[in-house]
Amino acid sequence: MHGTLSGAAATLDAIERLTHEDLTPQVFLEEASERIERVVPSDGKFISGADPETGLCMGVALATMPKTSCVPFWDYEFNVPDFNQFWDIHHGPRHAVDLHTATGGKPSRSARWRAFRDLVDYDAELRVAFSIDGTMWGMGQLSRGVGEPQFSAEEVAFVDAAAPTIARGLRRAITSTGAGLESGRSPGMLVLDAEDRVLSSTQEAEQWLRELGNGHEYHLRNGLPYEIFPVSVVARARHAAGETAPSMRVRTTAGTWLLLHGAVLSGTDGHVAVVIEPARASEVAPLIVQAYGLTPRETEVMHMITRGAKTAEIADTLYLSPHTVRDHVKAIFEKVGVSSRGELVATVFADHYNDRVGEAIRGFAQRTGAGARE
Repeated sequence: MHGTLSGAAATLDAIERLTHEDLTPQVFLEEASERIERVVPSDGKFISGADPETGLCMGVALATMPKTSCVPFWDYEFNVPDFNQFWDIHHGPRHAVDLHTATGGKPSRSARWRAFRDLVDYDAELRVAFSIDGTMWGMGQLSRGVGEPQFSAEEVAFVDAAAPTIARGLRRAITSTGAGLESGRSPGMLVLDAEDRVLSSTQEAEQWLRELGNGHEYHLRNGLPYEIFPVSVVARARHAAGETAPSMRVRTTAGTWLLLHGAVLSGTDGHVAVVIEPARASEVAPLIVQAYGLTPRETEVMHMITRGAKTAEIADTLYLSPHTVRDHVKAIFEKVGVSSRGELVATVFADHYNDRVGEAIRGFAQRTGAGARE
């Protein structure tokens, strides 16, 4: 029965335990979603990881909504001002917001609600931004059909309480589990028309899309696995027409980082080109720093640790006292969840990231404010 909160506390504990398991991002999302469903049932659901810099889907997603809702979902998110858009929720006072509450009991004020009511007969809508430490790592929408109960205040409060824990789990899973870089492979490109139908594609693009699949093919356009990841960047490109082309980082099922760019083609009737290419180390490094919540100075200290530098050498190089270096090392250990320098190197670099990313992290720290002295 909708609205039943039996076992809510135990479910929050179960979600917390998930964050400590070595799960892939997709499996973590599926497990967390299943636990939310036990307490807050829904008739349609979309949950995904998000690129913390752009708010675009990061290639980790779970959807039980009809396939026909995918394109309008992102079109309304980026191109139509509305209530409870994910980026607004992220910057707001709560992680989870009910549409009926936000509209004063008049959801028809929402263009998105009107469109989905006609498309899939949904009525109640609960949206959530999975944010922690000022960064959004995912987003979600739960919907219920006409005639079903609205989301109760208790249900909204439960999702709100679960959101930071799920954000922490997504952050850990997205930036670990064997993530790496790909070299020696060419970029690919898709061209889509104004109805988001694939007009043409390169073989490289088709292969990259297959590797982004996660086993979930939400749309099949011209025989291609047309995932929600290109759909979100296409919608953002239409919104940013004439401005800097939007891009987002995504991971393949094998953990390889890719970069997707979208741009409206001039001289066409709203055609959009999507370029898919291997991400460079400099494009992955900021994500790793955000994942661990490291300051620029801590990032520099961490890089020197991975080079085998001792406390005295770090202090001399960065113009710090040995005591300050030890404080930074302690803070780094706490944020990364390790207890020794050896564990730090294994966790951040040896197991997950190659040396090019290490160099890029150091460069990122120097560019973002770690001065010569403190």
